[in-house]
Amino acid sequence: MFRREWRQQILVVTLLVVAVAAAIGSVTVAYNASAADDAAFGSANHLLRIDGADPRKLEAGLAAAERWFGTTDVIGHRALTVPGGFETVDFRAQDPHGAYGGVLLALRRGSYPVGPGQVAVTDGVAKLLGLQIGQTLALDGHRRTVVGIVENPRRLSDEFALISPSSAGAPDYVTVLVDASAKSFRSFRQSPSSVAKDGRSALLGYETRPSSREPNALGMFSVATVFLLLASLVAAAGFAVIAQRRLRQLGTLAAIGATQKHLRLVLLTNGAVVGMIGALIGTIVGLALWLALVPTLEPAVNHRIDPLSLPWTLLVLVVLIAVLGATAAAWWPGRAVARVPVTLALSARPPRPKPTRHSTIVAAALIALGIGSLAFAHRSSPPLIVAGILATILGTLLLGPLAIRLFARAAGHAPIAARLALRDLARYQARSGAALAAITLALGIAAAIVIIAAAEEKRAAGDLPNLSNRQIRVYTGPTEAPELIPIQTPAELKRIAARLRGLAARLDHAAVIPLRNAVQPGVLPQVIGGIRVLPTIDLARRIGTHTYHSESRLYVATPALLRHLGIDPAAVKPSTDFLADPAVPTDELVIPGTRKTIIPGTRKATIADFPVTNVQRINSRELLGSPKAETGLAPSSFITLNGLRRHGWKQIPAGWLVESNRPLTSQQIAAARDLAANAGLTIEAHRASRSLTKPIAIATAAGALLALGILALTVGLIRSESAGDLRTLTATGATSRIRRTLTATTAGALALLGALLGLAGAYLALAATYLNDLGYLSRVPVLYLLLTIVGVPLAATAAGWLLAGREPPAIHQPVIE
Repeated sequence: MFRREWRQQILVVTLLVVAVAAAIGSVTVAYNASAADDAAFGSANHLLRIDGADPRKLEAGLAAAERWFGTTDVIGHRALTVPGGFETVDFRAQDPHGAYGGVLLALRRGSYPVGPGQVAVTDGVAKLLGLQIGQTLALDGHRRTVVGIVENPRRLSDEFALISPSSAGAPDYVTVLVDASAKSFRSFRQSPSSVAKDGRSALLGYETRPSSREPNALGMFSVATVFLLLASLVAAAGFAVIAQRRLRQLGTLAAIGATQKHLRLVLLTNGAVVGMIGALIGTIVGLALWLALVPTLEPAVNHRIDPLSLPWTLLVLVVLIAVLGATAAAWWPGRAVARVPVTLALSARPPRPKPTRHSTIVAAALIALGIGSLAFAHRSSPPLIVAGILATILGTLLLGPLAIRLFARAAGHAPIAARLALRDLARYQARSGAALAAITLALGIAAAIVIIAAAEEKRAAGDLPNLSNRQIRVYTGPTEAPELIPIQTPAELKRIAARLRGLAARLDHAAVIPLRNAVQPGVLPQVIGGIRVLPTIDLARRIGTHTYHSESRLYVATPALLRHLGIDPAAVKPSTDFLADPAVPTDELVIPGTRKTIIPGTRKATIADFPVTNVQRINSRELLGSPKAETGLAPSSFITLNGLRRHGWKQIPAGWLVESNRPLTSQQIAAARDLAANAGLTIEAHRASRSLTKPIAIATAAGALLALGILALTVGLIRSESAGDLRTLTATGATSRIRRTLTATTAGALALLGALLGLAGAYLALAATYLNDLGYLSRVPVLYLLLTIVGVPLAATAAGWLLAGREPPAIHQPVIE
């Protein structure tokens, strides 16, 4: 049978290869997707942080640690502010070949620094400062030549400048890596040797490396189970077709004395052979895909990946289960065929389809069980999550025969060829049900990926960046925080404005918009770092009795700023006090301590919060993002000139917004920073966050291709045994149009039913999973839904129509059995 049905066997093997490769690839990705737990520890299991403010205490602490633990690895840290910017650079004094920290350094290009005049930087620092190998860095006052580009392979987002320990100055603090037992480490922290002679310890803190966190084996097993279930379904569809094609031969075997066991053994052997071939090729393809995905996956998981660091035991188990699944998939068609009476088998007529009421009842019970398990799991109980996912998937798949029956009954008024194709799906329920289940699962996987991706994009969109990539925010002087405004004289402001016009000319004649903040009258200036600053008024959320969290920066809505927003100043109502983006929850925010309230019955006054009222909504999201790029902050808000007057507040120049017509390059930002440093200013540029768009797009495309591939192969399997029907139709005068309609209708019907069931199952599972946070799924990927429900069936129908026009070569040569 394997040799004679080689075309159909190739299709089944191909389906198994796709499913096994997807399972292997998914397991390897899940295994390496977790964050590295040694990103700060290297090969050590404990670390100490010792203050570097007092050199004598620092030396005593290092000596005590070395006496106690023996081997230590010391890493010095010093934070230096970038001239003209808010950013700081960690100057890190570390031995690249340290006992424990060596694994935390990797050389990308060039060489490690070896003397006092050399430094190596990470890619982020090089981009921030516009550096290249061979250029000079002098943040700490010492000119050093950049000799290399380095990274922390265990945390790619770790940005620093590496210098040799011999050339390091006084550190802010040092990190001491040690490898010791928990008891020894605890004893050191409690011992007198860690305390200085004056009774105070230089120890700032300590950390213990988390216990070795193996990737979630249960989660990886769930991923593998879903794909292996897919492999079993596609194999069952294929073996159902093969069993039906060979029904007459099997009937002949039964007629000459073969028992039901013998007949089942024929298909079981065929399933085992196909399973072994598909599992072997699928494993090779899956590992090849894994090697190709490693470079793309590394930025997403934030650490370098060893391509050979894989769960080999689980992968072997996946291969074995794939073989057993293919064999088991052949058992059910074999059991059904073995029970066909000999006379019916010799006539090659298919068995009568079984009623669908039993499978429908089981499907409803499984779906209810799955939804309940996912709802009660609260995304924190892995066993309930796995059980819920599998129950929901199986329940959705068992609805396939009912959907086919209903679809076939609804085709009573369709053209004869289309009606014949749909009735064939119901007539050969075993093969079409398994094929529909495979298509449903493939499209359901792709749908779940895209729905979650849309939800994550919505969540990420709520976390505003600090600025767009075309903007630079210029402050009136160096300051510790954006809400503290340095005080400048009118002459100084005029001089700064002149320099800004020169900067704007260099940035393609960018627009320069003055920014002003509101301040409370009578507030005394503070002196921070020798600079006189004033605290501004912002919209905040009360989180304690006297504690607030800034939610939205408050700027004065000057005519120039309104025009830049695209708002006509005349369109602002005279009664409006505040202009706010719809995303700013003004009814939940207050302005801290800006209103005096007299306590009844006394002459005492207390400072109370001022509510945010008389608000007019505008779209300000694209003008200014959140300060410091902190997540969860709302867009900037504005107070009108009338509101400023009514509240009795004053305004103070806070800086300028420089906006170019095109994205700014790193060289332009570095030049602006140098100009700001020379002028005594501080600038803030766009800080991009790491994006998962590329990995999500790859996962989405892979899911869609998997679904379409399985659809094409299963339709090919189902229509591959239609030579007899086509022979009869041709004899009665059917044209190539009939053949095209048959295949196109079969493909389109299965694609449409699979899309509907797959999307329904995906949304059911995800809605139950996020039952207590349904807002997470509020962003519906409408385009993908249209592509799935409309585009995929149309594509399948078109492909079936185009590929089925050629007359089969054996249509006039019936096979002699």
